[in-house]
Amino acid sequence: MTASPPVAAEGSTAAKGALFIGFAKIYFMISGFLQQVLLPRLVGAAEFGAFAVVNNVISIVNNTVVQATIQSVSKYTAEDDARAGAVQRAGLRMQVVLGAALALGIFVGAPWIADFEHAPHYTTYFRIAAAIPFLYALYAVFVGSANGLRRFRTQATFDVGFSTAKTILLLALAFLWKVTGAFVGFAAAAAFILVVASRVMKLPAGGERFPTGRISAYMSAVVAYGLLLNVALNYDQPLLHHFAGQAAGEAVAAVAAGHYQALRTLALLPYQALIVVTFVIFPLVSRATFAEDREATRIYVTQTLRYALILVGLMGIVLAARPAALLGILYKPAYGEGAAAMPILVAGECCLALLGVVCAILNAAGRTRATLSFVALTVAVGAGAAALLVPNAEIGPSMLRAAAIATSLGMASGFAAAMVYVRTRLGGFPPPATVARVAVGLAAGAALAHIVPGHGKIAGLTAIVLAAVAYVVVLVAGGELDPADRAKLARILRR
Repeated sequence: MTASPPVAAEGSTAAKGALFIGFAKIYFMISGFLQQVLLPRLVGAAEFGAFAVVNNVISIVNNTVVQATIQSVSKYTAEDDARAGAVQRAGLRMQVVLGAALALGIFVGAPWIADFEHAPHYTTYFRIAAAIPFLYALYAVFVGSANGLRRFRTQATFDVGFSTAKTILLLALAFLWKVTGAFVGFAAAAAFILVVASRVMKLPAGGERFPTGRISAYMSAVVAYGLLLNVALNYDQPLLHHFAGQAAGEAVAAVAAGHYQALRTLALLPYQALIVVTFVIFPLVSRATFAEDREATRIYVTQTLRYALILVGLMGIVLAARPAALLGILYKPAYGEGAAAMPILVAGECCLALLGVVCAILNAAGRTRATLSFVALTVAVGAGAAALLVPNAEIGPSMLRAAAIATSLGMASGFAAAMVYVRTRLGGFPPPATVARVAVGLAAGAALAHIVPGHGKIAGLTAIVLAAVAYVVVLVAGGELDPADRAKLARILRR
């Protein structure tokens, strides 16, 4: 079907946005990956586990605030560019209060959170990290303004600047003061990017005052969704630490948490990659649904899910083809005990990545109750399965595998429910032919990786490359990349 002119024009904006934000997110993933790979070389396994536990708990708050704020500010900005300055000021008024409340809550509650993890000495780490949600809350308002105005290049620049500052400061101060220094560096990087973003994206007031109540009403629903989403992203590691602590004590639990964090660092890459898609599609769907353009919405949903499925399939086969080789290259030998669990966790995180895209589309369309229910299902199933499987598993590879199975069950459940809903309500769905080609490509890649002889690093890398090539060949030979796709790619590359 031929897109209408508005859709075609927005498609060009989306292509350029995907290019800018895609580069920024790749840079973000690489820098985050460096942090997770280099930090264990600066601190011991138990200290790395301590950092991972505290960081994951704080990330639930940070990511919830950032995502909800960006989407709330972006939605009302995208609907009417003329009120961008008024929306920004409403967002800042709201986030000063929310950010301060969150920071105070974490600071005061630090001893109780540390006690839950059977590690009272984590209290200091939680209190240092308490400043980060406040800084993030304000920073996200400026990012939301950039996203709503489709200033994707500016948004990408913020991402690159923050990633660079965080990597340098976190690792440098960890070298000096271990885990304490890592969190001080993290907070300093957040303060730096807030100052930069506030200067670059300070918009003129203009027009009528935008009511804070309107933006907070929408944000309250998105916050609930975002909180559950970030619980879904992070709950498995603290739960593993909790159950391992009950079984074998804090020292053993910290090591287990560190080993599981290595798996999560790799398995989360598909989710982090698809964040690009959510940032680009959100303002476009907001405008289309605000204008009640159902056909444009259907086109956006179908094409977005198609490209997301192709990308997540490629990343999934690369990560799951030879996990022992990846872990052996990037980490110390002891971390290899999680190799058997990694393909399971990768499959689950790929489902969560696609669920994140679907939920971003539904949030943009104002269907926040639906997204809340899907992520609640994800957490309920995953946490329930963890409570049944993890405590009964033996410390070591078995417990890591049990945690991965439980987490993946939850993520697959939420994704399946969301796909049924979006097909029914918005009419969009990945083309069946695309789903079939991706499935065949994954099977071909996995089979080829399995038959490549040898188990060393070189053999493993060879198997990974061949698996990825097989996946792409199946898609191309099956006609997945049609002339329209090639023309879009050529236009992006020319820019």
